[in-house]
Amino acid sequence: MMSCEGPMGPMGPTGPAGRDGKDALIKVVYINVDQAAWKFSGLNDNNYFTATVSVPELTEEIFDGGIIKMYRTFDYESVDATQIEMPYVRLKELYEEGYPDPIRYTEVLDYDFGIERINIYFTVSDFYYDIKPEAMTFRCVLMY
Repeated sequence: MMSCEGPMGPMGPTGPAGRDGKDALIKVVYINVDQAAWKFSGLNDNNYFTATVSVPELTEEIFDGGIIKMYRTFDYESVDATQIEMPYVRLKELYEEGYPDPIRYTEVLDYDFGIERINIYFTVSDFYYDIKPEAMTFRCVLMY
């Protein structure tokens, strides 16, 4: 190990001026996806439901240099409201009459985004897609 001792060197040059009072901005957008809005992908090898929603607040500036966080909300506007960050992964177990063992599967909600839009994906591990996902509410936080 080495240690240096001695007088302090000269002051360095002045750095560039900072931005004029522009702090980070945060916008929160709530997104409601009705059950009818979910579309089935219909692919041969990778099926899922998707809902594309318009988010005009998601500007090119945010797309290029900001941060987007999504949350699934439950019981929105009630005293029991909760949120969970996406991607949302939930293990499920369903007991059906006539089946000796429970049906076990995983639900996954994730998303991607572009300028002024967000695509939300709902995938089920057992690939049972006869029923569309329920209506859901999401909270989108845009930071830039």
